[in-house]
Amino acid sequence: IMNKKIDSHAQFKMKFRKLDNMHTLTDCELKRLQNVELGMFRDFLAVAEKYDIAYSMSGGTALGTVRHKGFIPWDDDIDINLTRKSYKRFKAIFDEELGGKYELWAPELGRNHGLAHVQIKKKGTVYKSFNELSKSDNGIYIDIFIQENVPNNVILRKLHGFLCLAFGYLLTCRKTYNDMPYLKPYIEGNAELERAFSKKEIIGRLFSWLALDTISKLTIKVYSMCKNNGSKFTSIPTGRKHYFGELLLRSDSCETIEMEFEGIKVRMPKGYDNYLSRLYGKNYMEIPPIEKREQHPLMELDFGEE
Repeated sequence: IMNKKIDSHAQFKMKFRKLDNMHTLTDCELKRLQNVELGMFRDFLAVAEKYDIAYSMSGGTALGTVRHKGFIPWDDDIDINLTRKSYKRFKAIFDEELGGKYELWAPELGRNHGLAHVQIKKKGTVYKSFNELSKSDNGIYIDIFIQENVPNNVILRKLHGFLCLAFGYLLTCRKTYNDMPYLKPYIEGNAELERAFSKKEIIGRLFSWLALDTISKLTIKVYSMCKNNGSKFTSIPTGRKHYFGELLLRSDSCETIEMEFEGIKVRMPKGYDNYLSRLYGKNYMEIPPIEKREQHPLMELDFGEE
């Protein structure tokens, strides 16, 4: 899956481009993958309920909940939103409750994760996607996006937003520098992508004296600068629309209503219409034509022992 902080235009081109050596999921494999992720999600929900950890459906999974009452038929992942406060509670109990079956990957935990969002990965499985080519440990995963507090003061909010954009971009560049030897076979011959990634590689090289994990931790410190858990607004800097595109009233983003996802009762942001309109446009309920459906480049898949 493409790194969600790549320039939006380059990201769009990559998502819909057929890559050499890319594995195309069969209908049977896609269904099997969705079932594995659904099992992971059920385990998450059990822990969230036990510890009263607030969450909401995110991104494409939120869209699937509203439009399909389950997975978008061609989608192959699950996305969840947690507030920073809820995430801290979840992280504290993760090893005890889920550590036997899963691993928690997060920017502040090191291991050259290189992504600003959090992932729950299933042990004993392999899911190697485009932004994980340089990693040796890649399991089937669920994505977690953190809803950050943002300043109430409009000037401080804009400053915070620009800092988040700057550090998010720097992290992407630094990761691109690490990944470039693995990326080249997939972008060679596409002048637009070569320019976009080469620019990131150059910037990443300038900061190569800083470890990827160091920049990851600095980025999270910037994202989580606002400590006001009652701030009027929240934002998801790691989301597809970044800080300003995912800036919502706390009452819309953190207060939730109950909906259904694959027969499971789940929590949706109360302001889901505004949220989904920002992410996918006002016509988000319309089924897109085949050529505009997001395709996630997949290089290796192993379900392990289920």
